[in-house]
Parts: sequence; C-alpha cells; structure tokens
Amino acid sequence: MQDLESPTTSFARILIVEDDEVQQDVMKQILKMSGFTVDVAPSGEVGKEIIDKNPPDLVILDLHLPAPEGVTGLMLLKDIKENPMTTEIPVIMVSSDESEETYILCLSSGASEFLVKPLRMAELSLRIQNALELSLYKRQVKLANEKLEKEKKRLLRYFSEDLVKAILNEEISAELGGSSIDATILFMDIRNSTGIAEVQGPKKFAEFISLIFTDVMDLIFANKGSVNKLMGDGILATFGAPVPAPNDAVNAVKTALQIREYFSVINEMKTHVQEAEGGVGFGIGIATGKTFAGNIGSFRRMEYAVMGDAVNMAARLQDLSKQLKTDIVIDGNTRAKLDETFKLKQSEIRTIRGRQGELEIYVLD
Repeated sequence: MQDLESPTTSFARILIVEDDEVQQDVMKQILKMSGFTVDVAPSGEVGKEIIDKNPPDLVILDLHLPAPEGVTGLMLLKDIKENPMTTEIPVIMVSSDESEETYILCLSSGASEFLVKPLRMAELSLRIQNALELSLYKRQVKLANEKLEKEKKRLLRYFSEDLVKAILNEEISAELGGSSIDATILFMDIRNSTGIAEVQGPKKFAEFISLIFTDVMDLIFANKGSVNKLMGDGILATFGAPVPAPNDAVNAVKTALQIREYFSVINEMKTHVQEAEGGVGFGIGIATGKTFAGNIGSFRRMEYAVMGDAVNMAARLQDLSKQLKTDIVIDGNTRAKLDETFKLKQSEIRTIRGRQGELEIYVLD
C-alpha cells in the first residue's frame, strides 16, 4: 500500500472492480493519466483475491456485480470492512440505482462514497482524491497515536500517570528552564548492595535491583510521586515537582512507610534475594523546601532535574540514617506538614555534614 510518509496521493494504487468493460477502460485510462497505478477485476471473486494478496489504497466497486460464485458488490464491501487488514481502505461504490435506499445501504455498510452511473469522470477524480487524502490523514493520525502511546509508556517509567498526562497535554513545558517550587524530596538507598552484588554476580544483581526498583517505583507513583533519577542502588523521588499538590510531604512519608513494609515482606518471604545475610535493608531521607524543577542541558539533550537545598538535605538525611541505625529520617520542614497520626522521635543528632548550625531532625517510628 501507499507509503505513509508520501506527501501526495497521486501515486496511489487503485483497484477497479467492474464487470462492464467499457466502464473499466474509461476509468482505467482516466486514472492512469492522473498518475495512479490501476488494477482491474471483472468480478467480486477476482477482486477479493487481489485485495487479499496485495491490498490497494482505494477500491472502486460496482454494487451490482455478476456473482457466479456468490460474491456481490455489497458482499465484497462488507468483507473489506470486516477484515482488520483492509478495513481502513476507502471504497467508492458505483451503481445505476440512484434510490435513497441504495445510497443509505452502501454508506451504512462502510462505503466512503456513492456515485451514480453513468459516471462523470471529473467528479470521480475529485472523490478519489478526497477519499485518499482522508485515508492518508487517518493513517498518519494512527501512526502519531501509536508513537504517542510509546512515549507515554516511556514516561510512565519515571512519572505517575496524571503527571504523564500533563506532560503530553503540554501543561508542562518541554523547553529548557524551570521554576522554583516547594517540593518534598525522598532519597532511598539499598543497604549492603555491594555485599549482595559480590554474592550474586553482575547479571543476577542487576535483575535483583530491577525487581526491587520496579516495586518501589510503583509505590512512589501510587502516592503521586515521580522518579527523578535512578542512581546505582538508589532512587531520587520527588513529590510536588513539577506539579505541586496539597499533601506532597504526607504522600512522601506514606511512601516511605509503605517501602518499609515492602522490605519487611520480601525479607520474611525471601523474595528477590536469598543470599543476603541479614536480609535486604534500606535507608530513606526526606526533606521539604524550595527546589528548582525543570529541564536542564542543551537543545541536543535535555534532562528533567530537581536541584536545591531540599535535594541535598534528603541525601544527607539518608546517609545519617546509617549512623542513627534506623531506616527513615525526615527534616523539620517535612515534620511541620504532618499531623499527629505519624509517630516521630526527634533525633539527638542535630547537625549533618555540609550544613552549619543545628537542625530539626526526626526519626520515623
């Protein structure tokens, strides 16, 4: 069939299914002069064979064909439209019967156009061109939708579904630059990954990390978060970037608690890894504050990134969780956005590397 990238419909392949030899010759000559490739079938049976073997770009089909094998014009039309491989082919029905019932019957059966014999060649050429252009447009739309669906699946690996819709609807800019917004950052690291990698070997360790990341990312997305980066055995997730929500801090902490429960289950069931002595551990740091969120890089390659004090703080708190011998540590800004349902204990350690002065640091029970 015609190349979807073709800018014109002038070189389309047309099949004429017509038993009247005079009509065949007239249409064939006119259409060839217009640049079309033309095939002719004198019956519905021959037309069906040609369509099944090499589907054309358009069919001109006589309604009242002789049907020694039982294949009438209407039957061939229905066959074309019921076959998934040919249903998009435009069909122009022609007949000497100009009754309204015949017109409705043909169009309701899937015909693109209905023309009355004797045919006026100028009108036929115009209808063919219109039908081909519409068919090409439909295929281009289908191709664009398929491409869009692939892009959506790719984006869904990193963002929640509602955020992906906002990106694809251009509610979020695809240009370089961004803005400073309040967001909550969650930084998670898998503990003892080096030891696990030594026991498992590179291939099995990569599978192990991928399985855990898939499950953890599902938890992040379910709580309206986004995955900004995968860093070896760590995940940087954002809640409120690029689109803020009223409960970003709460959603981040809920995610952390669900991750804790998830690791408890896989360690109890020996899921994902059996060789890790003492099971699989993790550490999470959560911080809230002003964050730059936007596209950085160049016109050649862009990356959506979050940067700022909250990002650095989340990474430091995750690191501090090792020293505190706990799994989830949050900052004072995040604590201020939580209600009393969350059980927190203020840490005796109030300083972290790279920051001056005392800080409010909490451990999540």
